[in-house]
Amino acid sequence: MAKTKIAVTIGTASKNKDVIRDMAQAGATIFRINFSHGSPEEWAEIAKMIREVETELGKHFALIGDLRGPSVRLGDIRSPIKINKGSLVKLVLSREVSGGEEKLIPLPNENVFRTLRKGHVILMDDGRAAFKVESVSGSEAVLRALTDAQITSRKTMVIQGRGLDLPAITSREIEAIKLAVKEEFDYIGLSYVRGEEDISMLRGILLSLGAEYISIIAKIETPTAVRKLEEIVKAADAILVARGDLGMHFPLEEVPSLQKRITSLSIEYGKPVIVATQILGSMIENAVPTRSEVVDVVSALMDGVDVLMLTGETAVGRYPVETVRWLSKIIERYEREIFPPKRKTTERNHITDRFAAGIVSLAESLNAIIAVYTRSGRTAQRIASFRPSCKVISASANKKTLRKLALLRGIDTMEVSAQSYESGLDELEEKLRSSDEIPDNSIVILTYGMREEPVHIVRIIQIKREAA
Repeated sequence: MAKTKIAVTIGTASKNKDVIRDMAQAGATIFRINFSHGSPEEWAEIAKMIREVETELGKHFALIGDLRGPSVRLGDIRSPIKINKGSLVKLVLSREVSGGEEKLIPLPNENVFRTLRKGHVILMDDGRAAFKVESVSGSEAVLRALTDAQITSRKTMVIQGRGLDLPAITSREIEAIKLAVKEEFDYIGLSYVRGEEDISMLRGILLSLGAEYISIIAKIETPTAVRKLEEIVKAADAILVARGDLGMHFPLEEVPSLQKRITSLSIEYGKPVIVATQILGSMIENAVPTRSEVVDVVSALMDGVDVLMLTGETAVGRYPVETVRWLSKIIERYEREIFPPKRKTTERNHITDRFAAGIVSLAESLNAIIAVYTRSGRTAQRIASFRPSCKVISASANKKTLRKLALLRGIDTMEVSAQSYESGLDELEEKLRSSDEIPDNSIVILTYGMREEPVHIVRIIQIKREAA
């Protein structure tokens, strides 16, 4: 099994049980629902399909609900608007326009019109469309296109170099969070994070709903998030590099170095890191990726990311399943040749981190498999954070724990019934000895998380099977 995990976004092209099953069989272990689109009823139905496929395949899937956050989005456009570079269009205060030849772009947000000034540069659709403000008057603005563009409904819009003072979590987000709790989502993606306080606010809401088990993914999308990167990485449970939005706020040539910086800091603090947007973007329309996209994927693998997330490719693309297959093929081809940067430890690290690092070092020196019994998943996450080159199997009786671990690089999951640590190791060992996936003569290191007890068990066994 590949170490780097694949996340897919469910949208109009993939909200079908057969497509979800095919993507899972092609290598996807993480499913994302974007709460910016659709209704709570649709989200619940998609979550139900994912859990049904999970049961059918006997696997564990991580389910992510992505909050819209304090973003600015266009209104509804009935027919796509084609715009040529140099032409003029109007941005109007409206929820909906007919589109087509009528060069009106709807924006249902008064705050933006109060902020806009002549000369501002506006970017839409992950930076693919750029406009310069020629004039602003009340509830409309005249824009000159700096690129050829095709504008469709509900695309994100930013004013380059400027932030807008919008609430981090609105009443709409609260309803989405409640739905995520009800449907037992594993992660919530917090968009446009501006600092530790946004993460604390969401954590408080989850606590009030009795859902402290749901982990928070902080999306790094804005200059503010980049400035406060270290405090955000410390506060969040996982980090997402949102390349599309970063590319609208920073020069494109800076995005690769930002991706490396965010990934490196996340690994340093032992936090899972996801890279998203335009991973295989050409496959929205084409059945084969470009050479540059393959190189981009390999570069992310070399950085040691936990997850590569497909967005438009599987949400609205023509080839969602083929895209997952291609991404799996690239990962499997190159991962065996790649040794990503290791997380380092010092005496300042907590003993649980140093224990995990020691287990990884021991396993790699013996060319062994690591098998860990866990209740919460924290020990497995610590082990995964050191980017072990060996196979890691994490066992638990808690389905929620196993689902969350499906997001971590290099972790395979196994369900057991044992509730105590000692019996958990016994059951895990028994299952490994009878598993066809563990080669004969394999050395296995079995352990669990460190506890405040005088004796801690680490078993080293060799799988020996009698000849048939």
